Amino acid sequence: MTQAEASAALAALQQNPLLGTLPRSHLLRLSEGCSIQDHAFGDYIVRQGEPADALYLLVSGRARALRSDANGRELALGRLLPGESFGESALVEDGVRQASVRASTSTQTLRLPRSYVVELAQQWPEFAQSLAELDKRRTLQAFLNAHSEFQRLAPGTLQRLLDLLEPIQQAAGTLIVRQGDPPGAMYILQTGKARAYRMDGATREQLAYYRPGDCFGELSLLDEAPRAATVEAVGDCTLLALAPAAVDQLRSADPAFEQLLQRRQALHRSAQLARVPLDFANELLPADARSSATDPDSPSALASPDAASGQARRIRRFPFIAQIDEMDCGATALAMVCRHFGRRVSLSHVRDLCHTGTDGTSLRGLVAAATELGLAARALKVSAQHLPQMPLPAICHVEGNHWLVVYRIEGERVWVADPARGRQTLSLTEFRARWTGYAALFDKLLPGQVELPPPAGLGWLWPFVRAHRGHLLLAGALAVLASTLGLLFPLLAQYVVDQVIVFQQLELLQIIVPVMFATLVFVLLANLIQHYLLSHLAVRIDSSVLDFLTRRLLAMPLAYFRSRRTGDIQRRLDGAFHLRQFFVEHGIDGLLAVIQALACVLLMLLYSTRLAALFLVIAPLYAGLMLVARRVLRPLYAELEAAYGRYASHQIDAIKGIEAVKVAAAEGAFRDAMLAQFLDLSQRQFRGNFAIMAYHSGLQAVGLLALLLFIWLGSHEVTAGRLSIGGFVAYNSLLVIAASAILRALGSWDGWQIVRVLLDRLNDVVEPTPEQGHDRSQLRPVPTLEGQLELRGVSLRYGGPEAPAILSQLDLQIPAGSTVAIVGRSGCGKTSLARLLAGLLPPSEGQILFDRLDQAHLNHRQLRRHIGFVLQDSYLFDQSIAANIAFGDPAPDAERICEAARLAYAHEFIERLPLGYQTRVGETGVQLSGGQKQRIAIARALYHDPPILILDEATSALDAESERAIQRSLRSLTRNRTCLIIAHRLSTIRDADRIIVLEGGRIAEQGRHEELIDRRGLYFYLCGQQLEAAA
Repeated sequence: MTQAEASAALAALQQNPLLGTLPRSHLLRLSEGCSIQDHAFGDYIVRQGEPADALYLLVSGRARALRSDANGRELALGRLLPGESFGESALVEDGVRQASVRASTSTQTLRLPRSYVVELAQQWPEFAQSLAELDKRRTLQAFLNAHSEFQRLAPGTLQRLLDLLEPIQQAAGTLIVRQGDPPGAMYILQTGKARAYRMDGATREQLAYYRPGDCFGELSLLDEAPRAATVEAVGDCTLLALAPAAVDQLRSADPAFEQLLQRRQALHRSAQLARVPLDFANELLPADARSSATDPDSPSALASPDAASGQARRIRRFPFIAQIDEMDCGATALAMVCRHFGRRVSLSHVRDLCHTGTDGTSLRGLVAAATELGLAARALKVSAQHLPQMPLPAICHVEGNHWLVVYRIEGERVWVADPARGRQTLSLTEFRARWTGYAALFDKLLPGQVELPPPAGLGWLWPFVRAHRGHLLLAGALAVLASTLGLLFPLLAQYVVDQVIVFQQLELLQIIVPVMFATLVFVLLANLIQHYLLSHLAVRIDSSVLDFLTRRLLAMPLAYFRSRRTGDIQRRLDGAFHLRQFFVEHGIDGLLAVIQALACVLLMLLYSTRLAALFLVIAPLYAGLMLVARRVLRPLYAELEAAYGRYASHQIDAIKGIEAVKVAAAEGAFRDAMLAQFLDLSQRQFRGNFAIMAYHSGLQAVGLLALLLFIWLGSHEVTAGRLSIGGFVAYNSLLVIAASAILRALGSWDGWQIVRVLLDRLNDVVEPTPEQGHDRSQLRPVPTLEGQLELRGVSLRYGGPEAPAILSQLDLQIPAGSTVAIVGRSGCGKTSLARLLAGLLPPSEGQILFDRLDQAHLNHRQLRRHIGFVLQDSYLFDQSIAANIAFGDPAPDAERICEAARLAYAHEFIERLPLGYQTRVGETGVQLSGGQKQRIAIARALYHDPPILILDEATSALDAESERAIQRSLRSLTRNRTCLIIAHRLSTIRDADRIIVLEGGRIAEQGRHEELIDRRGLYFYLCGQQLEAAA
């Protein structure tokens, strides 16, 4: 470098903001080691992706910084003017260029080698710090230029914006902005993803989805109004916050920034509800974000090392489990995968872990449940072309909101275990056409032991049988004795033919006939006594089993009934009778048939080994038919049971909703819908009957084949002198008895297929954990209650953790004896809160305390005896009015019944009825009006004189006169009683000690009526709306 060039280089270094503050000695050393380079228009000075080997200073001319995206498009990051440096990014860390710089004019640059810069940074810490800060600022500026709307701002405004931004880290699931909060900062999303939603009552409306570069939060600043929506971090996020004062400063300094905000405000005004974008599908539809961090379209996302080494591409023997109900397919598929990995777990337990509801199971629920069961699981959206590389087994989602297991792929064939249809083989093209692309993959078992409740099986039924084992053994012994004596007839028949007929020894008939007659009488008596014992046992076992199942069913939590159809539950209870019938009656007969067949085979061997060998050769054909029956008939029976359950539920809906059907004049449409369901049921019944008839025809064909071969071979045995004619006749009788026994045994095997289906459905009542568990000995009894209530951080979700919150972080203290009203828009969570307080629903988070004791540690049955609860749609049973008022009291008190009716303003209309308090109300109270039913429900709540009274829209169906009368009566009742009143009519709660206003599952306001009116908040607005409606 010449002296002139060195002087020019030194001058350029001194003018640079980054290097100009260095001592002159350092600058002289840098000037000696640098070089001056000339570049023509369009030349690349540095290229993206190249090693960062030097720092550049622009001496003259202009240049532009560019970055190429994944598609090769160049994005402008900014202009470079003389005196500015570039290329410092990743210089010290020995990294690569993150952007390119291209000359916009003829330019001259000063190149400083990396070794000089690194040495200078080590000797001068201030320089290293300045270099890092400049790199950070350049990175942020590049981000704003490449991703956000701020790239159109003037350079000066952009630099000012960089000075005002504050980085913030937020974890996944954090609520960055809450709906209803006061105006706050504006945010720019730098990394991660977020979504905005608005709560309209209990409904969550998705408004927007944010990616890096998107900004939000400015609308509340512009409108000077509370936050209109909630913004949640979908994954871990980095945010750039712009405080309100900073926003005001930029708005006043640059009209372009003000115009940018106004454009965004107009966009917010016209925005519609948003659908889930494809790039959010792994996190929100419905897989967990942490389960699919890899690229879903890359083969590396499909084949993990554990999966590749531990799982073969072929799984020849994969366990199969049939689904119980239509919505159980996802839980059943996961249960099959657990069996494959050696974890036997009950289907009901898997269903609870998956949070299966009436709409089925989500992919996120499957992954979460698999983790709870000790499996390493992940959820992916897989492209169809990568299906052959997918590790097996995998749970796949197909059309019709259905889940199945893919357990083998070879060539163009896919083997699946469909919970609804059994094992199937599909073509690769057919499966790809049905597959939605969503799948749950399983690599291996997680380390550690997982406590899993085993399937119930037949264990729960054994105590009922064991209690009567003496009678059962006696019935079995009589059956064996009768069958053994029945084998005497072929032997006596041989003597008749060989001795009486052939040798004319008629005197033997005088001995043989009485013996045969006595045997016949004894067999008939034994069978009669056996059937009497079995009939007696059937009644005893039926009553015990039904009581047990009813007790278990009533002990289930409310969520059990919310996730199952009424018809399905009824079919489960009906199956108990068929189960008993099989084990008590057909079970003994089937066991006896097997013993009888074996005895016949032994006797056949005594007569002729050749004929016995022929029979033993034919016997495997029966075994083959048994296997066919197991694989074909059981899935058919399972489909029939599910179809019967759906049809029964539809019938129940038709009967209970007949008034709505008639009011809508929808009899024809409803009949057509029922006919369509019945035709579907009939088709399934036809296929089942045809399969059964084909099965029985096969049994008859095998029996006729055995008889034909026996006649052919037996004739040769007789003519050869190896078998007498009497022996031939006796053998023929033994063959008939053996064939009959085999048919009876196979009939029992056929019945066992039905029983297995019914048993699986009954286990859905036996296996789930009852409300508050099996052992309630540790629960605190509730002999009395003062009525003090407290909620600490209570939240409620219907479903799994991914479900929207119905109630969120409620903190509330209700002193004993106070009257508290709960109001709000429809769907804000009022009724859900009432059910929480009654212990009908467990809180998802937080605690509910009664008299300072946690509700979870109290005996709920005893607790509810101290709570009078009037539901919004209280149910009346088909009993008398008196029985409905005193419901649950084994010894009703007539005086208390009348007093409760008077307090509920029901005594007068009851007395006008022909039978008074003994009038039957009909099923669901169909004989009464809506107001009369509500008054009886209020009387039922007051009958036990509870210390806590919860009224959920208790007066909504009453006329104004009745409502005023009940209010006057309730004023006296609320003394020394904690009363919670939920009402839409705000006139009914004016005199409450405190009014709580719910909005979106949160407490928006609370106070007395006058205080809330003076605040002119949500309560004031609701009152105004009702006054306008009344006007």
